[in-house]
Amino acid sequence: MPSFAEKARQAQDEKRAGREEKDPADLSGAQEPDWSNPDSWGGGDSDAGDSASENAGRSAGGNDGQEPEPAAPPKRSSPASTGRSRAPRRRGRPRGPERVPLTVRILPPTDRKLTVAVEQTGLNPQTLVEDALEAYFRRLKIQDPGAETGSEGAA
Repeated sequence: MPSFAEKARQAQDEKRAGREEKDPADLSGAQEPDWSNPDSWGGGDSDAGDSASENAGRSAGGNDGQEPEPAAPPKRSSPASTGRSRAPRRRGRPRGPERVPLTVRILPPTDRKLTVAVEQTGLNPQTLVEDALEAYFRRLKIQDPGAETGSEGAA
């Protein structure tokens, strides 16, 4: 008695035979490519080429038959050489203040409270945490040590 897999394979073979379709995994009758001639590797049919080298020049927009757009001219200077820290952004949302990346872990109750605060205030977690830290620093009378160094250079 044939197994389920054998029955499925037979049914698939019958469907392919009805459509005159070859099993893509069947290598019987396949010819060894001429390894010394890379032009012959495409299978011989110019329309059936799906190699990376044939697709390298094509765009994903489906513009077959059209001239490809010229490549963007190379940038002449890097942001470091012009004195800027970053290249100018494209038009859209303005860049916020410079931030220092920081990773912290908070307890689940604190996370739940932060979520409620975000929902109630409409502010994002970044703003809420910065405001809370600033209020805490004011309560402890902690000043920004970087503010003092800025005034020393001006004297």
